[in-house]
Amino acid sequence: MTGAIDEQIYREMEEYGSQGWTIIDNLVPDKMFDEIAAACRRVKAKVRAGEVDVYTHYGDPGEPWCIRGLIAPDFAEPVFADFLLHAPFIARARAYLGQDLRLGWIDLRTNTHHEDLPGGWHRDIGGKDLDAETELGIIRKPMKNLRWYLALIDDDCLQIVPRSQHRPRTAEERRVLNDAPHDDLAGQEIIGVKAGQVIFWDGNTVHRGNMNKDVERLTLAASWQKHSEDDPAVEKVDGRFEWRLKAEVRAALPAGLHVYYDRWRALQPA
Repeated sequence: MTGAIDEQIYREMEEYGSQGWTIIDNLVPDKMFDEIAAACRRVKAKVRAGEVDVYTHYGDPGEPWCIRGLIAPDFAEPVFADFLLHAPFIARARAYLGQDLRLGWIDLRTNTHHEDLPGGWHRDIGGKDLDAETELGIIRKPMKNLRWYLALIDDDCLQIVPRSQHRPRTAEERRVLNDAPHDDLAGQEIIGVKAGQVIFWDGNTVHRGNMNKDVERLTLAASWQKHSEDDPAVEKVDGRFEWRLKAEVRAALPAGLHVYYDRWRALQPA
């Protein structure tokens, strides 16, 4: 990696650390972008037609809004594994998380056709009733996950309260997150991402995602996780990823993903 790229990533990390997100242009080359966009449209068509469903979140029946299982052989779309292994993403994951990584996730966020899906305000730390001290302790823990979105169409679904990842919820945020998650919040910003741009963002922020049925959404979401040899095993497989335990899933992955998959698999119940 050249010094210039190092400096670029450092600047991105400063912005991410300050406001809670950073948006980057030209991270995905045109050829890969076109291949991903075409693959995402095929995936969405297959799921909507009922041809494939590895693990999908639906609004109305048959109306997907989050399609998982993209790297499963069921979809036969190798570009998604290539996307995870794309050198700029690996470089940033190591800059944020350290050299040792394990498989995170990858999924497609899209719009339903017959209903709006207004997302509720939350932060990705679990528990609505945490007191301020506990909440602050959780959000100050070392970073274990780096997530990013690639917009294949202009996307203004994501809303964030800037810099909220540095503090406990305010009294108003606590009220809204607990009792009125669709109310607006003071200081909220719509984080518009143009087609071809990539946004890295912090799930510890107070955030929500609003999707409208009349506005097409096609956004690829992915993550890497930090790996340590002493990470504890999980007691129960996350149902969203149980499909990844199948031998045919690993067999279909490129060799470059195997070490990251194996680190994930080793933490799951036998």
